[in-house]
Amino acid sequence: MNSRNKNAVIIGAGIVGLSSAYRLACEGYDVTLVEQESEPALGTSHANAGQLIYNFGAMGSPSFLKNLPKTLLHPSRHGVIAAALCHPKNWPWAASFIGQCSPQQWQNNSLKLIKMANRTREALHTLKEQHDIDFNWRGEGKIIIHETEADLIAAEKTAEFQRNHGGNHQVIGRNECLELEPALKESTRKIAGGTYLADAEIGDCNLFCQKLAGVLTNKFKAKIHYDVKVEAIIREKNQIAALKTSKGMIDGDIFIMCTGVNGLKLLPDSFAGKKPIIGVKGISLTYPIGNCPPNLSATDTAGKFVVARLGDQIRVAGYAIFSDNLAINPKHVSLLAKKAKALMPEAANYDEDPVAWTGLRPQTPDDLPMIGKAGFENLYINAGHGSSGWILALGSAEELLEKINE
Repeated sequence: MNSRNKNAVIIGAGIVGLSSAYRLACEGYDVTLVEQESEPALGTSHANAGQLIYNFGAMGSPSFLKNLPKTLLHPSRHGVIAAALCHPKNWPWAASFIGQCSPQQWQNNSLKLIKMANRTREALHTLKEQHDIDFNWRGEGKIIIHETEADLIAAEKTAEFQRNHGGNHQVIGRNECLELEPALKESTRKIAGGTYLADAEIGDCNLFCQKLAGVLTNKFKAKIHYDVKVEAIIREKNQIAALKTSKGMIDGDIFIMCTGVNGLKLLPDSFAGKKPIIGVKGISLTYPIGNCPPNLSATDTAGKFVVARLGDQIRVAGYAIFSDNLAINPKHVSLLAKKAKALMPEAANYDEDPVAWTGLRPQTPDDLPMIGKAGFENLYINAGHGSSGWILALGSAEELLEKINE
Protein backbone atom coordinates (compact mmCIF):
# COMPACT_ATOMS: atom_id res chain seq x y z
CA MET A 1 0.00 0.00 0.00
CA ASN A 2 1.31 3.46 -0.90
CA SER A 3 1.15 5.31 2.40
CA ARG A 4 1.19 8.82 0.93
CA ASN A 5 -2.25 10.44 1.28
CA LYS A 6 -3.63 7.32 2.96
CA ASN A 7 -5.58 7.91 6.15
CA ALA A 8 -4.90 5.65 9.13
CA VAL A 9 -7.52 5.71 11.90
CA ILE A 10 -6.25 4.49 15.26
CA ILE A 11 -8.64 3.62 18.08
CA GLY A 12 -7.04 4.42 21.43
CA ALA A 13 -4.62 7.18 22.48
CA GLY A 14 -2.65 5.36 25.15
CA ILE A 15 1.03 4.55 24.76
CA VAL A 16 0.40 1.84 22.14
CA GLY A 17 -2.03 3.90 20.05
CA LEU A 18 0.18 6.99 20.10
CA SER A 19 3.29 4.96 19.25
CA SER A 20 1.46 3.30 16.35
CA ALA A 21 0.22 6.69 15.15
CA TYR A 22 3.71 8.16 15.32
CA ARG A 23 5.28 5.34 13.31
CA LEU A 24 2.57 5.55 10.65
CA ALA A 25 2.86 9.34 10.49
CA CYS A 26 6.61 9.01 9.95
CA GLU A 27 5.82 6.65 7.07
CA GLY A 28 3.62 9.28 5.42
CA TYR A 29 0.13 8.35 6.57
CA ASP A 30 -2.42 10.99 7.47
CA VAL A 31 -3.26 9.94 11.01
CA THR A 32 -6.48 10.23 12.99
CA LEU A 33 -6.77 9.00 16.58
CA VAL A 34 -10.07 8.33 18.34
CA GLU A 35 -10.01 8.38 22.14
CA GLN A 36 -12.95 7.95 24.49
CA GLU A 37 -11.26 9.89 27.30
CA SER A 38 -10.72 13.65 27.47
CA GLU A 39 -6.94 13.47 26.93
CA PRO A 40 -4.28 10.89 26.07
CA ALA A 41 -3.09 8.20 28.47
CA LEU A 42 -5.89 8.32 31.03
CA GLY A 43 -6.24 4.51 31.06
CA THR A 44 -3.59 1.86 31.62
CA SER A 45 -0.81 4.19 30.43
CA HIS A 46 -1.55 6.89 32.98
CA ALA A 47 0.43 6.10 36.16
CA ASN A 48 2.30 2.85 35.67
CA ALA A 49 5.63 1.96 37.25
CA GLY A 50 7.61 3.68 34.49
CA GLN A 51 10.00 0.74 34.05
CA LEU A 52 11.89 0.37 30.77
CA ILE A 53 13.51 -3.07 31.07
CA TYR A 54 14.57 -4.35 27.69
CA ASN A 55 15.57 -7.90 28.65
CA PHE A 56 12.93 -9.73 30.66
CA GLY A 57 11.10 -13.06 30.66
CA ALA A 58 7.51 -13.98 29.90
CA MET A 59 5.13 -14.33 32.83
CA GLY A 60 4.26 -17.98 32.19
CA SER A 61 7.23 -20.15 33.16
CA PRO A 62 7.99 -23.64 34.52
CA SER A 63 8.76 -22.15 37.94
CA PHE A 64 5.43 -20.32 37.96
CA LEU A 65 3.64 -23.59 37.26
CA LYS A 66 5.69 -25.39 39.90
CA ASN A 67 4.67 -22.84 42.52
CA LEU A 68 1.01 -22.80 41.47
CA PRO A 69 -0.31 -24.97 44.35
CA LYS A 70 1.41 -22.69 46.88
CA THR A 71 0.00 -19.64 45.10
CA LEU A 72 -3.52 -21.01 45.15
CA LEU A 73 -3.27 -21.58 48.89
CA HIS A 74 -2.00 -18.06 49.47
CA PRO A 75 -4.17 -15.66 47.47
CA SER A 76 -2.66 -12.73 49.37
CA ARG A 77 0.40 -13.22 47.17
CA HIS A 78 -1.68 -11.94 44.27
CA GLY A 79 -0.72 -14.83 41.99
CA VAL A 80 -1.71 -14.01 38.43
CA ILE A 81 -3.40 -17.29 37.64
CA ALA A 82 -4.88 -18.03 41.06
CA ALA A 83 -7.75 -15.59 40.74
CA ALA A 84 -8.34 -16.59 37.11
CA LEU A 85 -8.95 -20.19 38.12
CA CYS A 86 -11.65 -19.08 40.55
CA HIS A 87 -13.92 -17.62 37.85
CA PRO A 88 -15.36 -19.84 35.08
CA LYS A 89 -15.37 -16.95 32.60
CA ASN A 90 -11.58 -16.86 32.92
CA TRP A 91 -10.95 -20.58 32.54
CA PRO A 92 -10.16 -20.43 28.79
CA TRP A 93 -7.52 -17.79 29.50
CA ALA A 94 -6.12 -19.80 32.44
CA ALA A 95 -5.96 -23.03 30.42
CA SER A 96 -4.13 -21.27 27.60
CA PHE A 97 -1.77 -19.63 30.10
CA ILE A 98 -0.84 -22.98 31.66
CA GLY A 99 0.00 -24.22 28.17
CA GLN A 100 2.61 -21.45 27.91
CA CYS A 101 4.51 -22.59 31.01
CA SER A 102 6.65 -25.30 29.41
CA PRO A 103 10.38 -24.54 29.19
CA GLN A 104 10.30 -24.30 25.39
CA GLN A 105 7.23 -22.06 25.24
CA TRP A 106 8.58 -19.79 27.95
CA GLN A 107 11.86 -19.41 26.10
CA ASN A 108 10.14 -18.79 22.75
CA ASN A 109 7.83 -16.16 24.26
CA SER A 110 10.64 -14.51 26.21
CA LEU A 111 12.87 -14.19 23.14
CA LYS A 112 10.05 -12.55 21.18
CA LEU A 113 9.49 -10.09 24.02
CA ILE A 114 13.21 -9.30 24.22
CA LYS A 115 13.37 -8.66 20.48
CA MET A 116 10.37 -6.33 20.55
CA ALA A 117 11.58 -4.52 23.68
CA ASN A 118 14.97 -3.84 22.12
CA ARG A 119 13.27 -2.41 19.06
CA THR A 120 11.50 -0.07 21.48
CA ARG A 121 14.83 0.98 23.01
CA GLU A 122 16.28 1.87 19.61
CA ALA A 123 13.13 3.70 18.51
CA LEU A 124 12.77 5.56 21.83
CA HIS A 125 16.33 6.84 21.80
CA THR A 126 15.94 7.99 18.18
CA LEU A 127 12.65 9.73 18.97
CA LYS A 128 14.17 11.50 22.01
CA GLU A 129 16.99 12.88 19.87
CA GLN A 130 14.75 13.97 16.99
CA HIS A 131 12.06 15.72 19.04
CA ASP A 132 13.82 16.64 22.30
CA ILE A 133 11.02 15.20 24.43
CA ASP A 134 11.43 15.52 28.20
CA PHE A 135 9.57 12.78 30.08
CA ASN A 136 11.78 12.35 33.15
CA TRP A 137 13.84 9.71 31.41
CA ARG A 138 16.73 8.29 33.38
CA GLY A 139 19.20 5.53 32.50
CA GLU A 140 20.89 4.78 35.83
CA GLY A 141 19.69 1.17 35.92
CA LYS A 142 17.54 -1.03 38.13
CA ILE A 143 17.92 -3.33 41.11
CA ILE A 144 15.71 -6.35 41.83
CA ILE A 145 15.75 -7.22 45.53
CA HIS A 146 15.80 -10.89 46.60
CA GLU A 147 14.82 -11.95 50.12
CA THR A 148 16.64 -15.28 50.59
CA GLU A 149 19.72 -17.16 49.44
CA ALA A 150 17.45 -19.59 47.58
CA ASP A 151 15.99 -16.63 45.70
CA LEU A 152 19.50 -15.55 44.72
CA ILE A 153 20.27 -19.01 43.30
CA ALA A 154 17.09 -18.90 41.22
CA ALA A 155 17.89 -15.34 40.14
CA GLU A 156 21.27 -16.42 38.81
CA LYS A 157 19.59 -18.88 36.43
CA THR A 158 17.36 -16.11 35.11
CA ALA A 159 20.32 -13.73 34.83
CA GLU A 160 22.30 -16.31 32.86
CA PHE A 161 19.44 -16.67 30.36
CA GLN A 162 19.26 -12.90 29.95
CA ARG A 163 23.04 -12.54 29.54
CA ASN A 164 22.97 -15.19 26.84
CA HIS A 165 20.44 -13.07 24.96
CA GLY A 166 21.92 -9.62 25.22
CA GLY A 167 21.05 -8.68 28.79
CA ASN A 168 23.37 -7.21 31.39
CA HIS A 169 22.02 -8.89 34.54
CA GLN A 170 24.41 -9.27 37.50
CA VAL A 171 23.48 -11.07 40.71
CA ILE A 172 25.05 -9.26 43.66
CA GLY A 173 25.16 -9.57 47.44
CA ARG A 174 23.50 -7.46 50.11
CA ASN A 175 26.44 -5.10 50.65
CA GLU A 176 26.71 -4.38 46.94
CA CYS A 177 22.98 -3.63 46.84
CA LEU A 178 23.35 -1.05 49.61
CA GLU A 179 26.39 0.49 47.96
CA LEU A 180 24.64 0.81 44.60
CA GLU A 181 21.43 2.15 46.13
CA PRO A 182 21.91 4.17 49.36
CA ALA A 183 18.13 4.54 49.72
CA LEU A 184 18.14 0.88 50.85
CA LYS A 185 20.48 1.39 53.79
CA GLU A 186 17.72 2.05 56.32
CA SER A 187 15.49 -0.72 54.95
CA THR A 188 13.76 -3.06 57.37
CA ARG A 189 12.85 -5.59 54.69
CA LYS A 190 14.91 -8.75 54.25
CA ILE A 191 17.60 -8.32 51.61
CA ALA A 192 19.86 -11.27 50.79
CA GLY A 193 21.04 -9.65 47.58
CA GLY A 194 19.75 -8.51 44.26
CA THR A 195 19.98 -8.52 40.50
CA TYR A 196 21.49 -5.37 39.04
CA LEU A 197 20.36 -4.30 35.55
CA ALA A 198 22.82 -1.63 34.49
CA ASP A 199 21.10 -1.03 31.15
CA ALA A 200 17.55 -0.57 32.50
CA GLU A 201 15.87 2.81 32.11
CA ILE A 202 12.86 4.61 33.49
CA GLY A 203 10.50 7.31 32.23
CA ASP A 204 7.11 8.84 32.89
CA CYS A 205 4.82 7.08 30.42
CA ASN A 206 1.98 9.56 30.88
CA LEU A 207 4.23 12.56 30.30
CA PHE A 208 5.72 10.87 27.24
CA CYS A 209 2.22 10.30 25.85
CA GLN A 210 1.31 13.96 26.38
CA LYS A 211 4.46 15.11 24.58
CA LEU A 212 4.08 12.58 21.76
CA ALA A 213 0.48 13.70 21.20
CA GLY A 214 1.87 17.21 20.78
CA VAL A 215 4.44 16.02 18.25
CA LEU A 216 1.70 14.26 16.29
CA THR A 217 -0.61 17.26 16.14
CA ASN A 218 2.04 19.97 15.65
CA LYS A 219 4.61 18.30 13.42
CA PHE A 220 2.51 15.75 11.56
CA LYS A 221 -0.85 17.57 11.63
CA ALA A 222 -2.54 14.48 13.05
CA LYS A 223 -6.13 14.72 14.26
CA ILE A 224 -6.98 13.49 17.74
CA HIS A 225 -10.67 13.25 18.61
CA TYR A 226 -11.18 13.13 22.40
CA ASP A 227 -14.37 12.22 24.27
CA VAL A 228 -15.41 10.05 21.34
CA LYS A 229 -16.53 6.47 21.86
CA VAL A 230 -16.46 3.96 19.01
CA GLU A 231 -19.84 2.22 18.91
CA ALA A 232 -19.47 -0.02 15.84
CA ILE A 233 -17.37 -0.69 12.77
CA ILE A 234 -19.19 -0.26 9.46
CA ARG A 235 -18.40 -3.05 7.02
CA GLU A 236 -18.59 -3.11 3.22
CA LYS A 237 -17.87 -6.62 1.94
CA ASN A 238 -14.45 -7.52 3.39
CA GLN A 239 -13.47 -3.93 4.16
CA ILE A 240 -14.10 -1.48 6.95
CA ALA A 241 -15.68 1.65 5.49
CA ALA A 242 -15.97 3.74 8.63
CA LEU A 243 -16.33 3.85 12.39
CA LYS A 244 -19.66 4.71 13.94
CA THR A 245 -18.89 6.86 16.96
CA SER A 246 -20.75 8.79 19.63
CA LYS A 247 -20.09 11.95 17.60
CA GLY A 248 -20.69 10.75 14.06
CA MET A 249 -18.95 8.68 11.38
CA ILE A 250 -15.19 8.60 10.86
CA ASP A 251 -13.91 7.11 7.62
CA GLY A 252 -10.42 6.07 6.61
CA ASP A 253 -8.30 3.76 4.49
CA ILE A 254 -6.97 1.54 7.25
CA PHE A 255 -8.12 1.11 10.86
CA ILE A 256 -6.02 -0.03 13.81
CA MET A 257 -7.33 -1.26 17.17
CA CYS A 258 -5.02 -0.12 19.99
CA THR A 259 -7.42 -0.47 22.88
CA GLY A 260 -7.40 -2.13 26.27
CA VAL A 261 -9.66 -4.85 27.57
CA ASN A 262 -13.09 -3.56 26.53
CA GLY A 263 -12.37 -2.29 23.02
CA LEU A 264 -11.53 -5.75 21.71
CA LYS A 265 -15.24 -6.56 21.71
CA LEU A 266 -15.39 -4.72 18.39
CA LEU A 267 -13.19 -7.31 16.69
CA PRO A 268 -14.96 -9.59 14.18
CA ASP A 269 -15.39 -13.32 14.73
CA SER A 270 -13.46 -13.85 11.49
CA PHE A 271 -10.25 -12.73 13.24
CA ALA A 272 -8.46 -16.07 13.54
CA GLY A 273 -5.59 -14.63 15.59
CA LYS A 274 -7.80 -13.33 18.38
CA LYS A 275 -6.48 -14.30 21.81
CA PRO A 276 -8.36 -14.30 25.10
CA ILE A 277 -7.50 -11.20 27.10
CA ILE A 278 -8.00 -10.71 30.80
CA GLY A 279 -7.78 -7.48 32.75
CA VAL A 280 -5.11 -7.50 35.47
CA LYS A 281 -5.64 -4.62 37.87
CA GLY A 282 -2.61 -2.72 39.09
CA ILE A 283 -2.39 0.05 41.67
CA SER A 284 0.15 2.83 41.97
CA LEU A 285 0.81 5.56 44.53
CA THR A 286 2.62 8.79 43.70
CA TYR A 287 4.35 10.76 46.48
CA PRO A 288 6.45 13.92 46.68
CA ILE A 289 10.15 13.13 46.67
CA GLY A 290 11.78 12.47 50.06
CA ASN A 291 15.15 13.17 51.71
CA CYS A 292 16.87 10.15 50.13
CA PRO A 293 15.26 9.35 46.76
CA PRO A 294 16.53 6.27 44.90
CA ASN A 295 19.00 6.57 42.03
CA LEU A 296 17.85 3.21 40.67
CA SER A 297 14.36 1.89 40.26
CA ALA A 298 13.85 -1.02 42.64
CA THR A 299 11.64 -4.10 42.55
CA ASP A 300 11.02 -6.03 45.77
CA THR A 301 10.33 -9.58 44.57
CA ALA A 302 8.98 -10.79 47.92
CA GLY A 303 6.55 -7.90 48.24
CA LYS A 304 5.86 -7.70 44.50
CA PHE A 305 6.12 -3.94 44.21
CA VAL A 306 8.28 -1.27 42.57
CA VAL A 307 9.68 2.01 43.89
CA ALA A 308 11.03 4.52 41.38
CA ARG A 309 11.84 8.21 41.04
CA LEU A 310 10.13 10.12 38.24
CA GLY A 311 11.38 13.68 38.33
CA ASP A 312 10.37 15.21 41.66
CA GLN A 313 7.96 12.39 42.47
CA ILE A 314 8.23 8.83 43.79
CA ARG A 315 6.09 6.18 42.13
CA VAL A 316 5.18 3.02 44.08
CA ALA A 317 3.40 0.37 42.03
CA GLY A 318 2.17 -3.16 42.62
CA TYR A 319 -0.64 -5.71 42.63
CA ALA A 320 -2.05 -8.06 40.02
CA ILE A 321 -5.74 -8.32 40.84
CA PHE A 322 -8.30 -10.02 38.62
CA SER A 323 -11.19 -7.61 38.82
CA ASP A 324 -13.08 -5.30 36.46
CA ASN A 325 -13.83 -3.03 39.41
CA LEU A 326 -11.55 -0.01 39.24
CA ALA A 327 -12.41 1.17 42.75
CA ILE A 328 -9.33 1.37 44.97
CA ASN A 329 -9.46 -0.52 48.24
CA PRO A 330 -7.93 1.62 51.04
CA LYS A 331 -6.39 -1.55 52.50
CA HIS A 332 -4.42 -2.05 49.28
CA VAL A 333 -3.16 1.52 49.45
CA SER A 334 -2.16 1.13 53.08
CA LEU A 335 -0.30 -2.14 52.50
CA LEU A 336 1.54 -0.85 49.43
CA ALA A 337 2.59 2.30 51.28
CA LYS A 338 3.74 0.28 54.28
CA LYS A 339 5.92 -2.01 52.15
CA ALA A 340 7.46 0.90 50.26
CA LYS A 341 8.29 2.77 53.46
CA ALA A 342 9.89 -0.36 54.91
CA LEU A 343 12.05 -0.80 51.79
CA MET A 344 13.11 2.84 51.41
CA PRO A 345 12.09 4.85 54.50
CA GLU A 346 13.42 8.20 53.24
CA ALA A 347 12.66 7.83 49.53
CA ALA A 348 9.34 9.67 49.62
CA ASN A 349 7.41 12.03 51.83
CA TYR A 350 5.13 9.31 53.13
CA ASP A 351 3.38 11.75 55.47
CA GLU A 352 1.64 13.26 52.43
CA ASP A 353 -1.45 11.55 51.07
CA PRO A 354 -0.41 9.82 47.84
CA VAL A 355 -2.15 10.18 44.51
CA ALA A 356 -3.64 6.70 44.10
CA TRP A 357 -4.38 5.28 40.65
CA THR A 358 -5.53 2.00 39.20
CA GLY A 359 -5.74 0.53 35.70
CA LEU A 360 -6.41 -2.75 33.92
CA ARG A 361 -3.51 -4.33 32.07
CA PRO A 362 -4.78 -6.20 28.97
CA GLN A 363 -3.03 -9.56 29.47
CA THR A 364 -2.79 -12.31 26.84
CA PRO A 365 -1.94 -15.89 27.95
CA ASP A 366 1.47 -15.87 26.23
CA ASP A 367 2.40 -12.28 27.21
CA LEU A 368 2.64 -11.37 23.52
CA PRO A 369 0.47 -8.64 22.00
CA MET A 370 -1.72 -9.27 18.97
CA ILE A 371 -0.18 -7.45 16.01
CA GLY A 372 -1.38 -7.63 12.40
CA LYS A 373 -4.48 -8.01 10.28
CA ALA A 374 -7.66 -8.54 12.31
CA GLY A 375 -10.37 -10.17 10.21
CA PHE A 376 -10.90 -7.57 7.48
CA GLU A 377 -8.58 -6.46 4.69
CA ASN A 378 -8.02 -3.00 6.16
CA LEU A 379 -8.49 -3.69 9.87
CA TYR A 380 -5.39 -4.19 12.02
CA ILE A 381 -4.67 -4.67 15.70
CA ASN A 382 -1.86 -3.74 18.05
CA ALA A 383 -3.15 -4.65 21.51
CA GLY A 384 -2.75 -6.98 24.48
CA HIS A 385 0.59 -5.78 25.86
CA GLY A 386 -0.27 -6.60 29.48
CA SER A 387 1.99 -4.87 32.00
CA SER A 388 4.65 -4.23 29.33
CA GLY A 389 2.94 -1.63 27.14
CA TRP A 390 5.51 1.05 27.96
CA ILE A 391 8.34 -1.38 27.21
CA LEU A 392 6.89 -2.80 24.00
CA ALA A 393 4.89 0.05 22.46
CA LEU A 394 7.36 1.54 19.99
CA GLY A 395 8.73 -1.90 19.09
CA SER A 396 5.26 -3.26 18.42
CA ALA A 397 4.54 -0.19 16.27
CA GLU A 398 7.50 -1.14 14.09
CA GLU A 399 6.13 -4.67 13.76
CA LEU A 400 2.66 -3.32 12.98
CA LEU A 401 4.03 -1.26 10.11
CA GLU A 402 5.77 -4.33 8.71
CA LYS A 403 2.47 -6.24 8.81
CA ILE A 404 0.66 -3.41 7.05
CA ASN A 405 3.35 -3.30 4.33
CA GLU A 406 3.25 -7.06 3.66
